[in-house]
Amino acid sequence: FFSSVTMVIGVPTGIKVFSWLYMLAGTRDRLWDPIMWWIIGFVVLFTTGGVTGIVLSASVIDALLH
Repeated sequence: FFSSVTMVIGVPTGIKVFSWLYMLAGTRDRLWDPIMWWIIGFVVLFTTGGVTGIVLSASVIDALLH
């Protein structure tokens, strides 16, 4: 149950991340502002955590890697 729910949660989260990236693509003027580096860092860390969550949702891979 938990494996399938974790995989299903990845779909709306992926849509959310792509919408964030689309929003960042429209702000070419302010790319060097410090707040933009914080936002880009958050998106990178959020995506990395999400990818590892999706990979570890498969119980066989989770048992192998842990």
